[in-house]
Order: sequence, then structure tokens, then C-alpha cells
Amino acid sequence: MNTAMDLSLIIDHLSNGAYPLLGSGSGRRVYDLENGTALKAARNAKGYAQNQVESIISEMDDSDLFAKVLFISPDNRYLIMEKADPVSDFSVIRDYFHVKTNRELFQLGDFQYIPHKYNLLAVDLCRPANWGFIHGRPVIIDYGFTRRVRRKYYSIF
Repeated sequence: MNTAMDLSLIIDHLSNGAYPLLGSGSGRRVYDLENGTALKAARNAKGYAQNQVESIISEMDDSDLFAKVLFISPDNRYLIMEKADPVSDFSVIRDYFHVKTNRELFQLGDFQYIPHKYNLLAVDLCRPANWGFIHGRPVIIDYGFTRRVRRKYYSIF
């Protein structure tokens, strides 16, 4: 998929309502591109920052814990990543990794480094909406909410 060349077509289809909405947050809307990928469209500065962070983390991380970013527009408005099947209850994630508590999960070798290395909030990573399954494997699908993003765009003071 040559996404850079297809972006104008994707945006055109998006404006015509061709893609189903998968979810929406305070900074982005997520659409199903119906080809195994999802489009995250920034709605404001929060969304642009989250798209940028996800692109950077995806580029840096070589684990299989994050859904991979396949494309980001030069202005960070549009991000395309692997699409995952939704997780309805976080217990499914704990069961997959054979742990009983969220604390145990983040003590596992694969998880210990994530919050510190990428400045992510462990409590945010325990939300089912932030996870999905790709080929039967759980992956983090929403990882743009770092401490810096929270401080800059979400803090009241």
C-alpha cells in the first residue's frame, strides 16, 4: 500500500463518510479503513501530539506489544496503524499473560520497561479500550497519552 499517494483518496472517502467510525476521544477519531488498518484523524492539538508520539514509539519499539504505525502524514494529522479486534474486558489481557493483577502484568519482563522508556502511564495502559488483538495476540493500540502530552494538553493547572 503506497499510503502517501493514497492519502488524498482516503481523505476524500473520509469526508464522504465511507469509513466506519471505530471510536472517538478528546483529540482523535478512529476509522476502519476496511483493509486491516485503522486511521486516526487528529481533531485538535491533542490529537496531533498523540499521533506524533505513537509514530515515534512505533518506530523505536521492536517488541510485539504495540500495534505498528504504518504511515503518518507530514503534519501528524493522519496516522494509519494495524487494526486490532477490540478488547471488552481487561481480564482477557491478564489471562493471556497468565497473571492475576495489573501489578503482576507490569512486573513481567516485557512490560517493565514500557512506562519508563516511553513515558506512558501504566494506569492508562490498563484500560481495555487501549488494547486489541491482532492475529490472536494482544497489542496496545492507543499509546499516545504520555506524561508530556497529559501535562501539556490535559492538565488544568
